[in-house]
Amino acid sequence: MRNGMLSAFLALLLVAFATANAETLAPDALIERMQAGGLVVYWRHAATDRSHDDYDLSDMDDCEGQRNLSTRGREQARQVGKGFVHYAIPVEQVLTSEFCRNWETAHYAFGDYEMRTELYNLPIIQDDERREDLIEGLRGHLNTPPRDPKQNIVVVGHDLNLRHAADVEIEEAEMAVFEPHADGPRLLGTLKPDDLGKR
Repeated sequence: MRNGMLSAFLALLLVAFATANAETLAPDALIERMQAGGLVVYWRHAATDRSHDDYDLSDMDDCEGQRNLSTRGREQARQVGKGFVHYAIPVEQVLTSEFCRNWETAHYAFGDYEMRTELYNLPIIQDDERREDLIEGLRGHLNTPPRDPKQNIVVVGHDLNLRHAADVEIEEAEMAVFEPHADGPRLLGTLKPDDLGKR
């Protein structure tokens, strides 16, 4: 168990080192790089209604017990989807947490998506082994290139998962763009929805 924890800690340090040493691109340059494909775009779900919390997750299909997208959040998701189309950013696959705010973000932006249990919201999980599985699962997604190198993968997830997996913190609706690499995923830069607005 101790060896496993040490290995996980060393892996986290390696990811953090690779992330910290990556070249960070300005929004215009980052969009141009995304047009070429081969990247993983980690998108924290769009803005939510903070007057509600997650209070009943016994049925993930029931959105009533969750914190959900606000009107602004739905607008942000549509804006990002239109931005991907406007800038001809190719998308091979959209993966999302099964929380309503995540798959709704994916739906309003791209239409099609796949829900993945390994993207579950980390703070809800109390079991240490399960938490580490989620962190490792996300780390794997960030470092798995699309099958077609001219396409990109979009992962719609949660903040704390990304902080633990890659030592990167983003706000609601922001995107962190990674390039899969042998030394771990490299952060190329971050985007806000307005960065994808038409110029």
